[in-house]
Amino acid sequence: MYTPLHDKIIVQRLEKVNQTSSGIILKSSPEPDRAKVVAVGPDVEEVVIDEEVLVNWNGAIKVKDDLYTLKVEHVVGVFEDEASVV
Repeated sequence: MYTPLHDKIIVQRLEKVNQTSSGIILKSSPEPDRAKVVAVGPDVEEVVIDEEVLVNWNGAIKVKDDLYTLKVEHVVGVFEDEASVV
């Protein structure tokens, strides 16, 4: 496994599958790009492992397949659990 240093994190890009009621899968999604945090560097306090985040992909570096490393400052926000939102 790749271990991030300092203020870096590793995220796994999550793709939302958009499907019509008749079962047709749509490629483009109006939903924002989500990523799941899989590892954090020792200086990161803003996010924790397994959180879903919104990422500015401009600063991301591809590690392998769907894993990317980036500075924590490129995380735009953290998604809340939809069950807890009133």
